[in-house]
Amino acid sequence: MPTIDPLNTTNLSGIGSKELIDLEVIVLNWAKQIFDVTKTKAEAKINKKFLQYNINWSHLFNESLEPIYTIGSADVRNIRQSKDEQSLFKSTFTNTTEREQEYSFKTERSTRSAATVVVEKGVCRGVEMALKLKTPGEIVEANAGFNTELTVINIGENTIEEELGWGVDSTVRVPPFCETVAELIILEDRQTRKFSIESHMSGRIIVTVTNIKDNNSLITIIEGKIADIIRGITNYSSLGFTVQNDVVSYMTKGICKFKYGVEQKVKITEHPIRKY
Repeated sequence: MPTIDPLNTTNLSGIGSKELIDLEVIVLNWAKQIFDVTKTKAEAKINKKFLQYNINWSHLFNESLEPIYTIGSADVRNIRQSKDEQSLFKSTFTNTTEREQEYSFKTERSTRSAATVVVEKGVCRGVEMALKLKTPGEIVEANAGFNTELTVINIGENTIEEELGWGVDSTVRVPPFCETVAELIILEDRQTRKFSIESHMSGRIIVTVTNIKDNNSLITIIEGKIADIIRGITNYSSLGFTVQNDVVSYMTKGICKFKYGVEQKVKITEHPIRKY
């Protein structure tokens, strides 16, 4: 197999980032070079602008190990962050009588838990990502509504939202000539994590070359191992790839931001009112 021409990282990035390597660009460059050296005389007569390269990823296997989460350079298990308060519902009860009065304080409200994932370094396919990220254990244990795994679909920001229900059904006693305010408060946690995760690719890539001018008729099929395709890049190690046997490894790094409710409480404030 011919060696792929040396390519700098920017040219391999679908969004112009030096840290995101576009696998689609790599495979297309490889397929075009294979076609150039294997085409028949009849195929060579077809104008290049009518050649369509269609990538079949179904035989490519992706595997990701467990992510490592940190805050800066610190282990997340040793850090606690303060929680924000959010008022979901407030009700005011006024007692202008000479006897204590009893009122019902009942409501159901919901909040949205949000996880935002931004991949800063890794491998994409055009604007798509193929990454499954295990949710940090302490966030899963908080019962914030998140699944145990976060799926990153696209480059840029990926936000996953889940609805979380809250409710209260209690009795509020208001003394004579007093006003009592009952408030449903949610304690909200905000966490920011840096993550790094080792990923592996193996298997084969199939590219069909068709002629757009001739009703997308099939010209040829190009097939190769992903390990051989990456090895064919002169500077593949500088792009962050390592190849061992038929497995390609690389690191994915980024940031996760979590916002979710962790606790509810009822806040009661009371003050006297003027007697009439």
